[in-house]
Amino acid sequence: MNIDTIAGEGTRTKGDFKRGLGEVTGDAKLQQDGTADQLSGELRKGLGQVRDFVNNNKAASYTAAGIFGLALLNSLRTKRTKNA
Repeated sequence: MNIDTIAGEGTRTKGDFKRGLGEVTGDAKLQQDGTADQLSGELRKGLGQVRDFVNNNKAASYTAAGIFGLALLNSLRTKRTKNA
């Protein structure tokens, strides 16, 4: 677990609170802010989880990067062939 995972969970929890408070008070702006915080928190938490995975699985991350690179090169090669 790293700072992104922890901070993301905190931001998501803050968003839950804001959205709930906005619903109770009928404040649409507060509901929107809460939803934005929820999404932001989930994204940051996901980034932290990816970082943890990469740090814990170096070989798997290198393999994934290699596969992604080959797929990208193949995609570019295919586009070049179609345009020529």
